[in-house]
Amino acid sequence: MSGKITGRATIRVNGQEFPSERGATLNPGGVNRATKMAGTRVYYNEEPVAPTLQCTVLHTEEMDLVEIGKIVGATVLFEADNGQDYMLTGGFVTEPPALNSSEGTFPLNMAARTCRRV
Repeated sequence: MSGKITGRATIRVNGQEFPSERGATLNPGGVNRATKMAGTRVYYNEEPVAPTLQCTVLHTEEMDLVEIGKIVGATVLFEADNGQDYMLTGGFVTEPPALNSSEGTFPLNMAARTCRRV
């Protein structure tokens, strides 16, 4: 049996497609578990982790860096080319986008309140 693996993703923020390079990263969030030992017994505690998205966006004439840096409360879609799509709600930019003029790109780093498969 064979199946298609993700090779590309389309990123949409509030319905607008952000032209991104290959290599976008989606962390759906959840919990980190840290282990603790007491003798031979193993315990753990949990720390919540917010959903995050990282990608490199092409700086086209439609991409306003100032406005992108102000994004809060967004609905973000991560559409993988293998048919799996994820929606982040309450999304916000975590740092101002820094334009790399020699490459014509900027990093987009976002976090969100929730992430679910759609």
